[in-house]
Amino acid sequence: MKPSRINKRMIAFVIGLLASIGFSIMVGLSSYHIALYTGGGGYKNSYISDEVYYVDSARRILVHVFAYSGHLYPYSGNTNPNYYNFEHPPLAKYIIGLSMALIGDKPINWRIPSIVMASLIPLIIYLGLSWNRGYKWISLGVFAALAASSDKILITMGSLAMLDIYPAFFLAIAIVLASRKRLLLSALFVGLASSAKETGLFGFLALVFLSFSLYANKKVAMKKIGEIVLIIIGVIFVVYVPLFAHFGFLQVLHETINGYKWDLQSRPPGPPTSNPSGWIINANPFILSYSPLLLAETSSIIEVPAMVSAFSIFISCILYKRKHCVNAGSIFYVFIFIGFWLVYLAGNHTLYSFYSIIFTPAAAVSLAEGVNLVIGGSNGSVKIDNNAV
Repeated sequence: MKPSRINKRMIAFVIGLLASIGFSIMVGLSSYHIALYTGGGGYKNSYISDEVYYVDSARRILVHVFAYSGHLYPYSGNTNPNYYNFEHPPLAKYIIGLSMALIGDKPINWRIPSIVMASLIPLIIYLGLSWNRGYKWISLGVFAALAASSDKILITMGSLAMLDIYPAFFLAIAIVLASRKRLLLSALFVGLASSAKETGLFGFLALVFLSFSLYANKKVAMKKIGEIVLIIIGVIFVVYVPLFAHFGFLQVLHETINGYKWDLQSRPPGPPTSNPSGWIINANPFILSYSPLLLAETSSIIEVPAMVSAFSIFISCILYKRKHCVNAGSIFYVFIFIGFWLVYLAGNHTLYSFYSIIFTPAAAVSLAEGVNLVIGGSNGSVKIDNNAV
């Protein structure tokens, strides 16, 4: 390629990068404003919604597992002294605890990691789609970054010390790596997502499907899936090591199994619930706070076209054109959607709209993939190097 063309493409990339940084800054500032000024929604000590469980647990892990002895903010008063939130994996609580230890245990600091992760998602998507590619994917990367930053649920969940922004962040990285056919690296971040909240495991289903789609040799595909399984399990195991060391392996295993059983059961009546399809159109959104009113709302103008795009590509992949199966954003979107519906059909009918944040990265990428196919583009050959990461 001629140097002048490389320079022009680099200029286009930098312009797109600056735009995407602007989108990320917008998300960060908006989330920070909500984090700073939203009240406790009825809970004392400025805890918002389910922060009472996760922040209390993060603080207990920090003190009892990691032997922290610094200043502590008062506990919420809504959890037992021996409550560690074993029903969910610990990575997000480690990070919240780390934030407490590094910059102080107070409400805004609990939420700083969420703010940072939410703000980075548009930038990650842009870089993942555009890096070392031509003008088309630079443009589509900007479009996808804009779509992600425009989804209201990203800003809302980025303002709270709750778990769901963490798997969304790690899955954003996993999706763009998978879109570049780096399945083992993608598995590393699926493992991190799953170590933050069990919904990250839906990414494993997507990687299984992509393995069979990308490798024509089924033995190679099965080998790749085995490697993916080992990576995900290995990451989760390493994340749990501090809890194993403090509480004992068997107790943590027992509590974790009970947590997964709990995931498949409905909760008592109370907060607004909705099924996974309802999240797309904002049916009965979860109320996070009343002071001011803060709802876990998605932007249907983003989510509805994304769902149409993702399922259209997936159905085309299954029925007509196998080359469409390489569209990782759409594949992740479909399997996240299927995963939540499996949880619902298994017996948990009290799903909450704030879970929908996990769709945002996949939705943004699937929109870009849909536009790419409409204009006659391709994500490349289905077959890839059997030695590729």
